Amino acid sequence: MDEEEEERERYSGLTGISQEKMEELVRQALAGMSNKSAPGLDGIGYKLIKRVLDLELERELIREVAENLVNGNIHKEWQHSKVVMIPKPGKDHSKTEGWRPTNLFNCIGKLGEKVVADRLQESGLLHRHQLGTVKGRSAMEAALRVITKAQRCMAGEGGVGWNFWDVKGGFQNVREQDVVKELEKSEEGKKWIPCIKEFFREREFELEWDGKVRGKGKTNSGAPQGSPLSPVIFLIWMAPIITKMEEALKNRWPTFDLELPSYVDDLHLVVSIWERIMAQGIKMDEVLDKVDKIVNRIATANHLPL
Repeated sequence: MDEEEEERERYSGLTGISQEKMEELVRQALAGMSNKSAPGLDGIGYKLIKRVLDLELERELIREVAENLVNGNIHKEWQHSKVVMIPKPGKDHSKTEGWRPTNLFNCIGKLGEKVVADRLQESGLLHRHQLGTVKGRSAMEAALRVITKAQRCMAGEGGVGWNFWDVKGGFQNVREQDVVKELEKSEEGKKWIPCIKEFFREREFELEWDGKVRGKGKTNSGAPQGSPLSPVIFLIWMAPIITKMEEALKNRWPTFDLELPSYVDDLHLVVSIWERIMAQGIKMDEVLDKVDKIVNRIATANHLPL
């Protein structure tokens, strides 16, 4: 038995979800998919899939997707994509910077990955202040809460500081081994490890611009843009790093009110220092400078480019 077979044997049968229940989850995911989502290489969009609802063809499709998920499989064919190069307005199109690549995955594959994404949001592995693509977490509500706290602090002659970081490269930084390590901490997460390991395998793609196929290739760099599973995988990977940053900052300044909310790959810091503490001669600029050094140190140690 080779290493790959040993891994599959180790995680086989973990989903614990019946075929009937999985088919229900697939149908729920399909109902939430937009008809405007562009199809991948197979040319089959969600609008077409929904048109065959209640027909035997639809039942066979749902059954096949569900059966593969029950067994922890993600077909390689589901992961094939078309990368369409779109020219950026006003840019030099003789250079790569003048083009924006867009990944178009097969909708059937995205349907299966959407089921996994929805279930992983219930795994308890996300940081409490992570927003964006997370059900039940409104970025607007979070922003209003932070602003209200800041206004109260400033009204009491306290101080408020903000800092912002953007994760360079976004999803491509995600490391499979780190994600699997996090999934093993949760019973729900463990169920989907076989699917996640196949999610990270090498993918084939066609490169297209001006309506013509210009070449083919393979890639396995992080979590691919365009997959409904990638944002959730990214958040799971980021969660322990944010926790380390938060703990380090609170250990350094235990009397400060510190929060590290993030919106997918945008990381923010809000420092509220109340009047009694500001009276001790605290200088906000110096605090934010030290905060930036701590955050960047932890980010570098965890292969997170800011």
